[in-house]
Amino acid sequence: PLQGPGALFRIRLAGGSSPWTYLSPQDPRPLCHPAIDRALQLSGAGGPPHVKLTVEWDMSTKERLFGNIQEEVVQDAESVRLQQQAHRQQHSCTLDECFQLYTKEEQLAPDDAWRCPHCKVPQQGTVKLSLWTLPDILIIHLKRFRQVAEHRHKLTTLVRFPLRGLDMAPHVAQRGQAGGQLLGRWAPWQPPLRLPPSCPRDYLYDLYAVCNHHGSMQGGHYTAYCCNALDGRWYSYDDSRVEGVREAEVSTRSAYILFYQRRDSVSA
Repeated sequence: PLQGPGALFRIRLAGGSSPWTYLSPQDPRPLCHPAIDRALQLSGAGGPPHVKLTVEWDMSTKERLFGNIQEEVVQDAESVRLQQQAHRQQHSCTLDECFQLYTKEEQLAPDDAWRCPHCKVPQQGTVKLSLWTLPDILIIHLKRFRQVAEHRHKLTTLVRFPLRGLDMAPHVAQRGQAGGQLLGRWAPWQPPLRLPPSCPRDYLYDLYAVCNHHGSMQGGHYTAYCCNALDGRWYSYDDSRVEGVREAEVSTRSAYILFYQRRDSVSA
């Protein structure tokens, strides 16, 4: 007679917030778990929300049921193949959409609740990133590598970015106007930090260079597109080879790092 189902195997959530997040196989709805909800929120864009589960068998029970198999080949169902095919289909987004996601307010999972110092009750809070100040030279590093469980994959999503007139104003946090730009305070007893009223408020940027990465995680090659400040034309730099390119060819799926300059800044 077989043992109870709880002794046959354990279900582990791979890539979860905890390295050993186990689900109960005896639960009629084992996926209704806060760890599953958090993993779905962190699955990212580029495909349907998904999680990866690992079934850890008791070796003696496994060998008794399936034989002593050193290497097992499991054929994926047709639905899995279709989902993988849809996930590999290349899609595109804009740089503005990337900033919107970067500064989007997110609600923390229930297992990340913080304890209120006043009422002493755990509260499910929110987290939000904001841009407080912007430099004369803005360097944007696109995330081209994604961690999925124990594996890393290169992302080839086409990010459409403007060559001129990148407006960063919608992504800068709102601050007080009187007496300069309000930067906030580190503690309740400290006065708010402010920038002087003369601080530039022009948030328009123009692209002057792009670093491209070609290849995969195992190996690759770097090239660059740069705009000549003297003639205003774009050029491709590939090792010792330099040639002119059209503006329409600057934005590609290989773009990795973008270099912008504030329009009202003075070149060195």
